[in-house]
Amino acid sequence: MDKQELLERYEALGEESDFLAAQPLYEQAAAGQPDARVMNDYGYLLYGHARRELRRAVELFERAIELDPGFDKPHYQLIVARAALEEPELAVGRYEQRVAASPGEPRERRFLAAAYLRAHAHGRALETAEAGLELAPDDAALVELRGEAKEGLGDVAGALADWRRSLELDTESIGGLYMSAFLLERDHRLEDAIDTWRSIIDWNESRGYTLQTVWPKQELERLRNK
Repeated sequence: MDKQELLERYEALGEESDFLAAQPLYEQAAAGQPDARVMNDYGYLLYGHARRELRRAVELFERAIELDPGFDKPHYQLIVARAALEEPELAVGRYEQRVAASPGEPRERRFLAAAYLRAHAHGRALETAEAGLELAPDDAALVELRGEAKEGLGDVAGALADWRRSLELDTESIGGLYMSAFLLERDHRLEDAIDTWRSIIDWNESRGYTLQTVWPKQELERLRNK
């Protein structure tokens, strides 16, 4: 079969063997004379494969949650995967039900705020994070999520302040620093962004996370060259 036939079979049947047979043919064609149809079809092949892999990832995250209900990470991974599949409403519905069942649990507000963020419902994310912080005022994760919601609503100063506060509350979680670096750059505060990338590098180096400094160093160099 030629590559087009394999693509059609993969689209219809989802057989991994058809994908594995089609990919090198499209890779070879894409490396040759540029052709819009080839580029589009190859992209579609990869897109279809990625969606099937994401579906499998969702199954694994859901199974992880079943196996260890107290393990937070698969909840966040599930939320991100649902958003990548353009199904953020499924995650929102799931965690709205969990909050309704356990309204006094800050943990459930974290998950719901994260789901709202991936659905671009920044106002609802802000309300959820603030409701969680009424229950647990020093919850670093909720403060960080509130910062993300504020960023989405255009409150730059509020977002940066929340991310600083989240790091004060939990010095072992620096997600807010990464988000701060990008927000500062978008706000055209390049020197502040550069200083933030330096802080990220220092944080990783102080803990012996050598591999984790590679990308921040690249970002630092990129900003220096602007």
